[in-house]
Amino acid sequence: MILLILRVVLTGAFFYFLRLAASESSANLEQDVVNAGRFALAISFGIAAGLTWAPVFGETIAGPVTGLMTDGSVSEDNSWVIRLAKRFESQGRHGWTVLLCFLEGVRRPNLPAAFVLGMHNARPGSWFEKVFAREVWKFNSVVNALEAHEVLALRHDERPSLHPVPEVNLALLASLREPPPEPQIVPLPPSEPRPTLKRNHRIRLFAGAESNPEAEP
Repeated sequence: MILLILRVVLTGAFFYFLRLAASESSANLEQDVVNAGRFALAISFGIAAGLTWAPVFGETIAGPVTGLMTDGSVSEDNSWVIRLAKRFESQGRHGWTVLLCFLEGVRRPNLPAAFVLGMHNARPGSWFEKVFAREVWKFNSVVNALEAHEVLALRHDERPSLHPVPEVNLALLASLREPPPEPQIVPLPPSEPRPTLKRNHRIRLFAGAESNPEAEP
């Protein structure tokens, strides 16, 4: 919230001093020092405003490239609730694991760890599994999104809408494409018998070669 206020204030101050300096520079030619100071203030406010807007532009430009690596591909959420849920999972107490994941998902809906863990431990075909799969589908992890789509499509007869990340949609199309049929073995026709080699009598051999069986072609 504070960063948003700084963006608005600094951007407004930049345009205000820039417009004031530009309008007064031609009207009051004798006040060169005052106009130069206004331009200096405009540049200072512009640099400060640019620093506040840099994360927004950086995320817009690099988001499609780095989103799969930084936005939920691998959840690093390690809160005490997640640790307790994983302990219950290792003990085979899946009901408590699902309950803790549901509470953690309500408390922190912007992190995927609770939803992924809950989807893996929920009873197949249950309401909890469907809810967790819907939330997992919203994040950018390709593997988890494909698993959530499979859960919703096969066990709950629900087709999610297109994912906001194009890479997830491409991976989904590749996984849904039917494999090509097995190539058929084409039988080869039997080959003709090898022709018998005949002696070329124009070739003169050494004496005694005619009686030598190893010399016969």
